[in-house]
Amino acid sequence: MKLFFATIIGVVFFTSCGMQDDITKKDTPTSGKANLFFDEGLTLHINNQIYTFKTTYKYADITLRSSNERECIEALYNDSSKVIAISRPLTEKELQQFKTKNIIPQTSVVAGDAIAFIVSKEFADSTISLQELTELLKGNDSTLIKGQHIKVVFDNPNSGSTRQLKDSLIPSGSFGKNCTALNNTEELVKAVASDSVSIGVCDYAWLSDKDDTKTKEFLKTVKILAVSKTSKETAYMPDQSNIATKAYPLCRSICIIRRSAEFSLGKGIETFIAGPTGQLMFLKQGLPPNRQEERLIEVDMTPLK
Repeated sequence: MKLFFATIIGVVFFTSCGMQDDITKKDTPTSGKANLFFDEGLTLHINNQIYTFKTTYKYADITLRSSNERECIEALYNDSSKVIAISRPLTEKELQQFKTKNIIPQTSVVAGDAIAFIVSKEFADSTISLQELTELLKGNDSTLIKGQHIKVVFDNPNSGSTRQLKDSLIPSGSFGKNCTALNNTEELVKAVASDSVSIGVCDYAWLSDKDDTKTKEFLKTVKILAVSKTSKETAYMPDQSNIATKAYPLCRSICIIRRSAEFSLGKGIETFIAGPTGQLMFLKQGLPPNRQEERLIEVDMTPLK
């Protein structure tokens, strides 16, 4: 009898182990393996989103790859990643390149975002206009503050922030000699904090969650510039409200882009981040979600006695 029960227990144990192994390997919206490449500027939000996803769905094995915008798109194209997170949709030219491989990527806009400009606490000004930024990017480094040569420092040469400023402010030109780039936002903050004549360019997503430990460390050493379209117009800070209303001049959108099938882990990640839980997380971490749940309020109109 003892031998019988021991045999049954053994069969159940090995069968359950095999079932768990099968579930882990099977590619479904809540299980399987996936590499998720994302622009380094989105680190704070993507880390939190995927941590929550994996906590909810224990059979999802997701490897996060912090990178830059260009490498993210290349990874999606080369099938190194089934799903990526960057701060723009694919261009028509990029979509055509995917089409040559019979691939039609699917895109979900999940939140609003912006480019932020950070300076040291000793920087001489608190605002800057797009006109002034354009001149600085062209290399006219002494036009902003009289008697000072201002440097512009990017978070990464291939980041979404670098690409967007080039495309929107100097599309037919090139960056001046006063423009340089580092490897990531952490290096950028350290460099700018110790240099009173540098302006750092980074993703606002790193600075949106004022309760985050890393963000608190950043904002102890640098300040964020308000931006206006012209020097005669109102300058706005990149914050949740001004991004949502597009009052801030350099807004953009966080996009989840996948090349995987509809019934896949890539689709599950996309659906989760675009769904109620993911959207609420963006809201609580200082970015405007792409979609907010409706709030139904019932008002009791009964007269008070």
